[in-house]
Amino acid sequence: MRKGNAGLHGKLAFLLAFSTDAVFVLDDRGVIQTANREACRILACEAQALAGASLRSWRTDAPIRPHPDSTRPDSLCYSAFFKRLSGETFLADVSVASVTEGDKRAYVAILRDISWLAEASYRQNLAAAVFDNSIEAIIVTNAANRIVAVNAAFERLTGYTTSEVMGRSPNLLQSGRHDKAFYLSLWHSVLATGHWQGEIWDRRKNGEIFPQWLTISVVRDDSGAITHHVAICHDITERKESEERLRHVTDFYSALCQVDHLVACRTNPRALFEGICRTTVEYGHLRYASIAVVESPPDIPRIVATFSETQDNAVLPLEKMVLALAQDAIKAGETVVQQEEEAQAGPVRLVGAQAGLSAGAFPFKRGGHVYGALCVFSGEASFFDNDLRHLLQRIAEDISFALDSFDQETLRQAAESRAHYLAQHDILTGLYRRNMIEEAMARHHAQGSQENAAYSLGLIDLDHFKIVNDTYGHAIGDKVLIQAAKILREAMRLGDLVGRWGGEEFLCLLPDTGPDPALYSMERIREQLARATIVVGGHELHVTASIGVASFPVDGKTIAELMTMVDAALYQAKQEGGDRVRRADSSPSIFFIGGQIEEALGHGRIVAAAQPIVSLKDGVVVADESLARLTLPEGTVLEAGQFIEAAAHLGQLQRIDQAIIAQVMHRCVERVKAHDAPILHFVNASAGLLAHAQTLATLLQDARDRGRDTGLTRDCGTPFVIEITERAMLRDRKAVKRHLEPLLEYGFRVALDDFGSGYSSFLYLADFPVSFLKVEKELVARITSEKRMAAIIGDIARLGHDLGITTIAEGIEDAETAEALLALGIDWGQGFHFGAPVLA
Repeated sequence: MRKGNAGLHGKLAFLLAFSTDAVFVLDDRGVIQTANREACRILACEAQALAGASLRSWRTDAPIRPHPDSTRPDSLCYSAFFKRLSGETFLADVSVASVTEGDKRAYVAILRDISWLAEASYRQNLAAAVFDNSIEAIIVTNAANRIVAVNAAFERLTGYTTSEVMGRSPNLLQSGRHDKAFYLSLWHSVLATGHWQGEIWDRRKNGEIFPQWLTISVVRDDSGAITHHVAICHDITERKESEERLRHVTDFYSALCQVDHLVACRTNPRALFEGICRTTVEYGHLRYASIAVVESPPDIPRIVATFSETQDNAVLPLEKMVLALAQDAIKAGETVVQQEEEAQAGPVRLVGAQAGLSAGAFPFKRGGHVYGALCVFSGEASFFDNDLRHLLQRIAEDISFALDSFDQETLRQAAESRAHYLAQHDILTGLYRRNMIEEAMARHHAQGSQENAAYSLGLIDLDHFKIVNDTYGHAIGDKVLIQAAKILREAMRLGDLVGRWGGEEFLCLLPDTGPDPALYSMERIREQLARATIVVGGHELHVTASIGVASFPVDGKTIAELMTMVDAALYQAKQEGGDRVRRADSSPSIFFIGGQIEEALGHGRIVAAAQPIVSLKDGVVVADESLARLTLPEGTVLEAGQFIEAAAHLGQLQRIDQAIIAQVMHRCVERVKAHDAPILHFVNASAGLLAHAQTLATLLQDARDRGRDTGLTRDCGTPFVIEITERAMLRDRKAVKRHLEPLLEYGFRVALDDFGSGYSSFLYLADFPVSFLKVEKELVARITSEKRMAAIIGDIARLGHDLGITTIAEGIEDAETAEALLALGIDWGQGFHFGAPVLA
C-alpha cells in the first residue's frame, strides 16, 4: 500500500495479528486477499490454500442464516456451516464489513467457530429430555433450598403440580415421622460430602404418607460454591409392604413365644388374659385386642380383658362389635375373620367409622368346651393372611392349655409342669425333643455296655414330605407331622421312646431289643403309617415312611457308630424307593468307602474308563462314554456301582465328575493331536455339579483353553456331550438350564440319560435342549421277550426322530437285541456286545 493508506493498513495488520477469530481481507468479488493464522488453524489448511480462493468456496451447500439483529447498513452478519480442508464441517458466525480510508475500500470478514455452542445446546436438550421423561421424581432447588424445577414424575408421585411448588421449600412434603435431628443429620451429610441417600417418609398432597428412597446431590460452580440441590425420589411403598408383612409374621412368632412364657408365669386367668392382650397388640402390630368369655347361661359373652394402642385419634372397635364377633366365633367353635377382601356376610358388618378395621376372633376351650374368644383388630385392610391366622389360633390353643392347667392344679404346679413339658417335648408334635432322646440313648448305652444288654434304634423319615409342604402349605404340613407323631406314639410299646429328631425325621429308642424284634417293630410302624388316612384341611393324605434300623452291640459299639449305621440304613431305604425298613448290613460303611474316595481323589486314582457307542446301522464307533473307576493302592479297580452311591450320599459326586471330565478333555486333545477319527465324548454330570454355576464356568474355561491348543472351537464343533439323568433335574429344571447355558452356547450338547427309569417327564424334552436320548437298559433287556416293551421303545424312537433327537440304547448284550433295536428305529447302541469299558 501507498503511504496514504498507512492508517488502514496498520489497523488491518493489527487485527490480523492479534484477533482470536479467523480474519479474512476480501476484495469486491469476495476473493481472499490475505488471512491470519487463526483462519488457517480453524480451516485446518496452509496459508497458500486460502490466497486467491473465494470465502464462499469454504462454505457448505446448507443455506446461511442471517442474524436479524444486524443494524449496520454496510455490514452483513450470518451463521453458516463451513468445512475444513479435511472435510469436517462446523458451524460458524460470520461478520463482513467494509473498511474505507480515503479512496480505498476493503472488506473484512471475521469468522468465529461456534460448534461448541451447538454441542452445549445438544447436551442441554438431552438433559432436559432425561429430566422430563425420567420415571423417578426429580426436584431441583436453588442454594437457598427453594424449588426451581420438578418433573412430571414428581407430579404423579406427590399430587402437586409444578405451579404449586415453585419457589417453596421441599419441607411441604414432610410427613412428621422424622424428628429434627434426622433432618439435621441429613443436611450435615449433604454439606460435608456433597450427597445423601436413604429411606424417608413423605406426605402426598392428599395427606397420604408414603416411603421413598431419596438421593440428594449438590451442584457447585467453578469456585466450589453450591448453586443447586438435585433430589431423586423412588417410591418404595410395595417393598415396604412386603417387608411389613414379613415383620408381622416374625413378630407374631415372638408373640407366641411370649405367650408361652405368660402361660408358665401368670398366677391367675385374669392376669394371663391381660398379658396376652398386651402381647398380641405390642408384638403383632395390632390396634386392639380383647378376650371375651362365656361362663354361664344365657351364654352371652362378656369382655374380661382388653388392650389397645395408644396412638391419638386411633379408630377402635365398638364394644358391641367385639361382643358380636366373639359370639360368632364361640357359637361356631371356629375362627371368624372379617376384612375387606372377604364378602361382608354374617351378623357383624364393618361399617361407618369401623370400615378401616380388619377383625378376627379365635375361640379357645376350657374343660373340653368352647369357653371364649381372643378378638383382635388391625388398622390394615386384608391383614389376616393364613400364616397370621394359624399363629393366632396357636395363641388361642395356649390359652386353652393354660385354663385347663389352672383348673387342675395350682398356678405354681401348672407353671412348672408347662415349663418342664416345653423343655422335654417338641412344641408341634408333643414328642420328646432331640436332646431328651440323646440323654435317654446315653443312659441305655451305659447300661447296655455294663450289662451287655441289647438295644436298638429306628430312624424314621416321612417320604416326599417336601411335596406336602409345597402343595398344601406349611400349616397343612404341620398337621401331617402332628398326626404322624400321634400314630408313632400310639404304636410304641411300653418302655419304648420316640422323639422328633429334626424336620420330618423321628428316632425310636427300643430298650432290650435285638435286631429281629427291632425290624418287626419298625415294620409294624411302617404299615400303620401307610394304612392311615390323615385328614387335614379337607384333604385326605396318605403318608409313607422310610426306616433305618441299627442294634447295639452287633451294628456298633458306640452311639456314634450306631447313628452312622442307622443313617446309612435309612439312606438305603430311601434309595430303594421309600416305604420300607432296612437294617444296617455288614457291607463296608459308606463312610469307609467315602474315605477311600477321598484318598483316591487326592492321589489321582479316580480314572475314566471309556465304553464305545456305535451306530446300529453300520457298527461304526461314533462316540464313547467315560465311566468313573476307583483304583485302590494295590491296583484293584472298583467299578462305579461299588462306590457311586456312597459318593452321592457324602457329597463327593461333584468332585468325581470334575476329575472324569478333566481326563476326557485331555484324552480328546490327545486324539486330535494324533489325528484319530473324531468321535463324541459322553460324560456324566451329577445334580451337585449342575447346581454349582462356578464349577461349570471353570469347566467351560478349561474347554476354551484346550480348544485353542487344538482348534476345537465353537465354530468347528465341540465333541463334548453332558449326560444328565431325570433325577438330577427334578429339583430345579430352570436353574439347571440357566447354569448350562454358557456351555451350550460354546457347543456342548446334552444327553438325557436313563430315560424310562424315572419320571420320564416330557417337559424335559420340551423345555431342555436335549440332543441325545439314552434309553434305560432295563427296557432294552426286555425288548426281545416282551412285545409291550418293544412297542414302548419304538414310540421313544419315533418321538426322538420327530424332535430331531438321536436315540441311544444302553445295555445291549447280544446281536439279537441290537438287530431288534435297529428295526425299531433306534440310532445308536452301547453295551458289552460292542465292548466293555476300558481304562483310558
